[in-house]
Amino acid sequence: MKVKETFKRSFLKTFTWRVFASLDTALLTWFFSGDVITGLKVGGLEVVTKLIIYFLHERAWRIGWDNQSDKFHHSKKRSLYKAITYRIIGTMDTFFIAWFFTGSIATGGYVAIAEVFTKIFIYYVHERIWDRQKIGN
Repeated sequence: MKVKETFKRSFLKTFTWRVFASLDTALLTWFFSGDVITGLKVGGLEVVTKLIIYFLHERAWRIGWDNQSDKFHHSKKRSLYKAITYRIIGTMDTFFIAWFFTGSIATGGYVAIAEVFTKIFIYYVHERIWDRQKIGN
């Protein structure tokens, strides 16, 4: 299925991803810090930082769209590359936010490492679902 990558589509993908990802971050922070309020603070701040990061990442992957084959643009390989590059940037952001709110480098590290596994899986599924949708065209 051919979909048109638009500003509106990028915005909607950003929003849906952030809902699931922020819940994951809040739960992981709560688990590792033992404090639900700290989990909510980390998850809450990430709503802002990650919306910006995700949107810019999504738009960056659109660069050269006209020069890419349709086969690559909608491939599982491309979805995997996007998931990995986003996760690297997102993990760094998570680490610093969790460290800031918990005051512990170790807790920040635990949250960030756990997210590597949970978020790559969640992002890949999110990307595959959106690749089948015409929403935002």
